Amino acid sequence: MNGKKITSMIFKTLNYTNEIKKQSSSGGRRQLFKSLRHSLRIPASQPKKLEWFDEQSHLNLIWLPETGTTKLDDYPKGQREALLAKIADEAEAPTIVNDNRSELIELRSKLKNTVKNASKKETDEGSIIAFQNILNAKGVVDTEQLLSDLDQFEIKRKAQKLDTARKFLECHNSIERGPKALIRKNQAVIQEAFFKFPSKNEVSGVGAEVRIDLIKDFYQQVFPEYPIHFIVLHGDEDVDLTDHSDHPHIFISTRNSKTGRYDLRESQVKKVNSYLKKHRPETAAIGDTPDFLESQLLFGYLQDMFYAYTNNKLLKNTPYFAKKHEKTEGHMNTLRYINGEAKKPKSERAFNLYELSKIKRDQAESALTLAQEKKQEATHYVHKAQKYVKAQMTKADDATERQRLAEQATVEEYEQATAYRRSSSHYKQSIEDGSAEHARIQAEIAIERANLKLFKTHLSNMVDGIVNWIDELFSSRRKDIEDKCLERAREAFNRVRENDNTKELLFTKKAEDEVSQQLGILAKYKELFPDLPEVEDIRRLITKIKP
Repeated sequence: MNGKKITSMIFKTLNYTNEIKKQSSSGGRRQLFKSLRHSLRIPASQPKKLEWFDEQSHLNLIWLPETGTTKLDDYPKGQREALLAKIADEAEAPTIVNDNRSELIELRSKLKNTVKNASKKETDEGSIIAFQNILNAKGVVDTEQLLSDLDQFEIKRKAQKLDTARKFLECHNSIERGPKALIRKNQAVIQEAFFKFPSKNEVSGVGAEVRIDLIKDFYQQVFPEYPIHFIVLHGDEDVDLTDHSDHPHIFISTRNSKTGRYDLRESQVKKVNSYLKKHRPETAAIGDTPDFLESQLLFGYLQDMFYAYTNNKLLKNTPYFAKKHEKTEGHMNTLRYINGEAKKPKSERAFNLYELSKIKRDQAESALTLAQEKKQEATHYVHKAQKYVKAQMTKADDATERQRLAEQATVEEYEQATAYRRSSSHYKQSIEDGSAEHARIQAEIAIERANLKLFKTHLSNMVDGIVNWIDELFSSRRKDIEDKCLERAREAFNRVRENDNTKELLFTKKAEDEVSQQLGILAKYKELFPDLPEVEDIRRLITKIKP
């Protein structure tokens, strides 16, 4: 490419049938009329949204077989309407009336479905191929040879299936030998095509008339038997007022000027297959009657042909080189792969039952591995949570530290420390139990966070008062500090009760429960320390109503 700037290009085609309205990839007569009116700038009504800039209309061109290229503004509206009517008449091309043919086509369709259903029940590859050869019959076929190929295999209800296959093939041959309609209702009568360079690529120096000549010469050279109705170049659709994205639309008749038949699609299949044979011999050819997948491939190969033509004719002496976008080319490779797989026996396809089962197994193993990783991750978080709980047990750590200091004291203090050590494990467990219950209460309180904020403050003061009182009781037994802690707890409880506006005094009851739980710790050590105060006395002191 000698350092040329790569540019992508848009090239699209659309077929219009002689049906009034069609909901598919092809358009009907209504869609054709709408496109013609848009292209010729003669809308039937005011467009609902901005489609072009009127002040740039002088940039629009039209090519006609009789006059060549002129400005669209110089082509009177009356003549544009006449051109539209002429093309519309072709879109309503007559068909050969043959009621018997219609009945035969309907019967063939029913028989073909019956044969297809019968073939689905076969498992032997040879019989499957024989059935497919019958179903894929094209033109007048040798009925006896096709039936003989199927007769050699052992199949269930052979006589019945052979009889149905015979009826299908005889009906098919009757249709092929009889007169054919000039055009079918779902057959294309007009093909529209256009190409443009994306504005962002800023392809400049390529004149408007040169762009018209490119698409005109392509169709006249590759499909010379199909007349061009007209070509228009739109130069009034670029919001940046540049010619980067100016683009031509071409409208071609699909009727062969030599045979009179509407067979542009068949000719395009032949031309594409010739192109593939010459430039891509390893690529499978398109079938005579392309299905949906092959139709997509057909259009992609037409794109390839137009890209090659553009590079050789339009861009040869410019700094640009047209190349398909990587995503577009990747999509084409995927279509080719799928199409190739579809032509193989099921057992040889990359995604046969065995391969699908293998994929499912691999997916299950991956899911199991992922689940195990999730389990390990969950275990990790559990360990972290346990460490956090331990870190919060500061009171237990303080007790252990006090135990260490006590061991360094007098014999009497040592004996007290020994007793305290024996009860330390129970004390830790009590704190853990209390912590778990406190967490549950906190979760419930979160639902009514606004109402509980004040309660949490008072409850915390009350619990701290009780716990600190117990701590002081166990350590130095200082009476004045004990009383202050107890008074703090009592005042906090009173504030809880005074601010409890719930109907059933829920906060007060919870506070009473919390007092009981905290004092429960004191009760456990009553036996070890007989001179400790009575639990009920302390409870009454904390919860008594202030006079």
